[in-house]
Amino acid sequence: MFTFSNQIFTEETFGLKGSYDVGVHLKGSDQVSISNGISDALRILIVNISGSSSTLDNLSSNKLFKDPQKYVSEYRLENDEKGVLRGNFSFNGGLIREALIENDLPLWIGKSSTILVYLPCLSEENSSSVQNKISDESCRKAKQEIKNVSSIRLFNVAFPSMDLVDLNLLDILNPLSNDAFIKRIARRYNLRHWLMCFNRDDFGILLDKSYCISSVSKGADKLEVATNKLINFINDRTQLLINNQIEATIQIKIRNIKDQETLTEVLNNLDKNILVKNLNLLSIENDDINLSVHILGTKLDFKSIMIASREFEYSQSGEDKENLNFIFKKRS
Repeated sequence: MFTFSNQIFTEETFGLKGSYDVGVHLKGSDQVSISNGISDALRILIVNISGSSSTLDNLSSNKLFKDPQKYVSEYRLENDEKGVLRGNFSFNGGLIREALIENDLPLWIGKSSTILVYLPCLSEENSSSVQNKISDESCRKAKQEIKNVSSIRLFNVAFPSMDLVDLNLLDILNPLSNDAFIKRIARRYNLRHWLMCFNRDDFGILLDKSYCISSVSKGADKLEVATNKLINFINDRTQLLINNQIEATIQIKIRNIKDQETLTEVLNNLDKNILVKNLNLLSIENDDINLSVHILGTKLDFKSIMIASREFEYSQSGEDKENLNFIFKKRS
């Protein structure tokens, strides 16, 4: 029904990954260029793990970037398909999450989703005049820029197919308002959030920079700004801000522990949890284990991260005010 771009569907919650690979273009292979590349890659990574492009603006100091190399596990240099030098940097997920908490920055524990994008200029029937060729190029550039920004921010974008149903809706609704059409189209594709971008002003004059309206904006913004604002809004619901001045000891039960191998896997998993400072196995009851876990942050913080993890499923069955229950999802 519609066409996808990016196809960023991942099983693992991005904010909880063990390691992160980020690629950026480099000016050269010298150490200064590589160091600058690491800083650039780290900025991209911090935005994505925190879920907001405004995260770096909110930093009171550049503590994270005084020694960015310490977060890098390994890197490699290579030329891309256009022959441009590129640095691919692998960052340690645990160290990055620790840095976010230390700097009072949020952790994004949501999943990638899809934004519907409509560019009216893609549907225009243009002649072969020089002016219209310039307009076509401007439209393609706007589409590619949206793809680039959404790809960096780990979001999918979908474009309406503009089939007969879409075209009929356009004829009916476009005289009313631009957003009346895109709202109706979004409902047709069962997508909540949308972005509508233009490369001309209200008088039909071609613009140097395209602008967009979105499902959450009160007005128009430049394309990159509008795209980032929309993604920030979507991510805001699944950001977790952990107070590193709070600690707690909680009791948890984990079910579906069938054997010693599974028990070891679960204990290792919990031990690597960014909030867990210490844990003690209290008892084993058939396929259930009971643990006492000393954590950074609150009980609700721990519950949120466990729910976001692909290894555990939250269970209310048999739970009381003191305990949290989870089911371990053994992968086949």
